[in-house]
Amino acid sequence: MEFWIGYLDQALIFAIFAVSLNVLIGYAGIFSIGSSAFGAFGGYTTAMLLLHAGTPTLLALLGGAVVGAAAALIISGPILRLSPEYVMLMTLSLSILTVTVIVASPELGGQQGLIGLPLPSFFGIEALRPTDFLPWLALFLVVAVAICALIAESPLGRLLRAAKDDRVAVRSLGKSPLGVQLFTFAVMAGLQAFAGGLLVLYNGIAAPSLFSLDQTMLVFAMVVVGGIGSIPGSLVGAALIIAVTPVLQQVLRLRPEDSALIRPVVFGLLLILIMRFRPVGLIPERHRVPRAQRRAAGDSPEPAPAPVVPDSTAPRDGERGEPVLTIRGIDKSFGGVHAVRDLSLQLRRGEITALVGANGAGKSTVFNLVTGEIRPDGGTVLLGDTDITGWSADRVARAGMVRSFQDLRVFGSLTPIENVMMAGRPHSGENPLLLFLAPWVWIRRERALAEAAAEWLRFVGLDPGTRTPTSALSFAQQKQVAFARVLATGAEIFLLDEPLSGIEGSAADELLGLIERMRGLGHTVCIVEHSIQAISRLADWAYFMENGTVTAEGRIEDLLADPRLTEAYFGTA
Repeated sequence: MEFWIGYLDQALIFAIFAVSLNVLIGYAGIFSIGSSAFGAFGGYTTAMLLLHAGTPTLLALLGGAVVGAAAALIISGPILRLSPEYVMLMTLSLSILTVTVIVASPELGGQQGLIGLPLPSFFGIEALRPTDFLPWLALFLVVAVAICALIAESPLGRLLRAAKDDRVAVRSLGKSPLGVQLFTFAVMAGLQAFAGGLLVLYNGIAAPSLFSLDQTMLVFAMVVVGGIGSIPGSLVGAALIIAVTPVLQQVLRLRPEDSALIRPVVFGLLLILIMRFRPVGLIPERHRVPRAQRRAAGDSPEPAPAPVVPDSTAPRDGERGEPVLTIRGIDKSFGGVHAVRDLSLQLRRGEITALVGANGAGKSTVFNLVTGEIRPDGGTVLLGDTDITGWSADRVARAGMVRSFQDLRVFGSLTPIENVMMAGRPHSGENPLLLFLAPWVWIRRERALAEAAAEWLRFVGLDPGTRTPTSALSFAQQKQVAFARVLATGAEIFLLDEPLSGIEGSAADELLGLIERMRGLGHTVCIVEHSIQAISRLADWAYFMENGTVTAEGRIEDLLADPRLTEAYFGTA
């Protein structure tokens, strides 16, 4: 019995590794292969504190966790800005380098490791046998799972999943995902360091073999087998992977040396079978729909009412509003291509302004420049009286100017209501301190945000109760989700990049009606669209672009009456 409990203890320790790694990969999209490195930081720190400072066991474990989290913060700033494949390479290099340094350091015991550790003691109770460790390891795993679940299923987790899908779209909503990614990376590294300390205590030695690359691959296999993005799957994956050795030795009666040779083969076959027949893992990713979202969507007796929106069909009086966005002489070159040159224009309050011109005229590039996605080489962008030239995309969005994208950029792994909730700002649940220290604040905010998101989905004609991922919706429905998300920001200025592309018929008519209603709500709109019929219906004013600059402006009917402009537009469209 003690034999099986020993492997159960190991499964509990490795489950902490697996759950924390799964949050990084499945929720944050951070493909780290550095779990063994952070485990080594925690394990060796714990051992040093026990050996040289006489620190109590629990405090030594917490000290190791702090060192692991601090190490993660130091390295995460540069690497999290890289693409996933480079993050994998950098964290893999960290794992290899860590073990190499340990082996080469006499102070850390070299190849032999740190031995002679005092017996672990938790609140005066010594842990001598596997049965003594079991309740403590179970408690530590419960705490680790609770921390991971709180992060994963909170507004912070929603922001992480959105950033995993599309960082550009997240920034366009006024949010910078880097901060929460740094926080999550540090917390998960701290948990892995804590697990490393437990591994050292359980084995009674801090040795390089405990944190080899093999252990890293073992934890990665647990995540893949259990299911990426599934916390319960990580627990199942850890149990299955750890169970291979005792099954080989106790059930199949293989000698330890034989089981050590066969075990990698079993792991390989298991991964092949999973990838072939169950690529989502044994327990696939399922995100719980919070009660606030269910209630807002109408699953409770008190559904949120649909919004009352002013009608925008009143005739226009011909008077133009004050300028809310002024662009003066902006330039942008990409290598030898001058995409935008000395471009100037204005958007006026309460108007729909169109940018028209042939493909390649630079219309979408203008949106990228004024919203901060691309920095201009020269010129000035004024939002009201504020110079926003060179501001970051998230800062521009928070200042009141939000854009849509021609290629949608919805968050495919989120539900429609979660997509729209991403537009709410600021959200206290995305603040790491409030997330843990004042949950009642963000829970109350979450209810209000879900109700507002449901209203905007109804506004664009979608059912807010849809629980399927947005990626499973039709293209036209995804357009509606993206449109509702833009509206939910409450921005003063909306920049719409080819909103009708890919849709036609009644769906296009409905979207045109929604854009007109935006003007009825008092918003300022700038639209890039190739459909002359749509522009003629919507635009109060239009700018004609050729070769990256404005060559004419006026009412769309006047521009279309110019034979040269008509030939320039239709001749190359």
